[in-house]
Order: sequence, then structure tokens, then C-alpha cells
Amino acid sequence: MSSIQVIQRLPASAETVWALIGDFGGLHRWHPQVSRLDLSWEGRIRTLHYVDGSRAVERLEARNDLAWRYVYVLVDGSLPLHGCRSRLEVQPEDDGCTVIWSTDFEALDDSEAAVTADLRKRHDVALAALAAVMEDL
Repeated sequence: MSSIQVIQRLPASAETVWALIGDFGGLHRWHPQVSRLDLSWEGRIRTLHYVDGSRAVERLEARNDLAWRYVYVLVDGSLPLHGCRSRLEVQPEDDGCTVIWSTDFEALDDSEAAVTADLRKRHDVALAALAAVMEDL
């Protein structure tokens, strides 16, 4: 099993950040690689449509609004992996908050380095865009 973790510190409060990223159906509002998103199964399944034409289907597994986190699993996608489970959370700090996006997965064949790099890049790009969005609020 492989893991990645991407961390972004933000000057905004945890409540403010969670109001944006805590919406499981709102990832396309701040993730620049997601052009649109479709929700199904009472908001627990999201289909992400990426700007490059690819797509992914993810299922919300757990959500805790009081702790500002949710956990989801990849149901279908184009990356050569399985057992992909991610956690997106916000931790309050004295002068803002920290967003932590972690993913555990098992790469298929010999693709671990490429999959790890791809996932890390997606998370890095998204959290950098989130920081830019928070600056504009």
C-alpha cells in the first residue's frame, strides 16, 4: 500500500475553508482540473469530469462536519490503481487553518512511481488553487 499526503496552510478560519471544501458535490468550484461534477445516490456518489476529458467516480464513505473531514473511495477511474481511499480534512490553527489531503492506494503492475506522482500533482494543484480562492474571499 502506498500513501501520499499534501498539506496547505491557509490564513482563513477552519469554518470558512470547510464551508467551501466540505461540500462533497462542490469540488469543481475550487479544483481547476475538474470541469464539472455530477452527484447521484443521495449525494454520496460523485462523477468528476476533468478538463483533459477523463473522469473518475468516487463514493463518500464518512463525513464529520464537527471535525471538518470526509473520507471517500475511488470507485472507477483511469489511473492504474485499486483500493484508493482519500481523506480531506481541515485543522484549525491560531492564525488560520491547515488543509490535509491524504490518499492510500495500491498501484497496479509497476506503476507506483507514476501513480504517486500523478496523485500528488492533482492534490498539489487543487490545494494551490484553494489557497488562491481563499485569498479572494
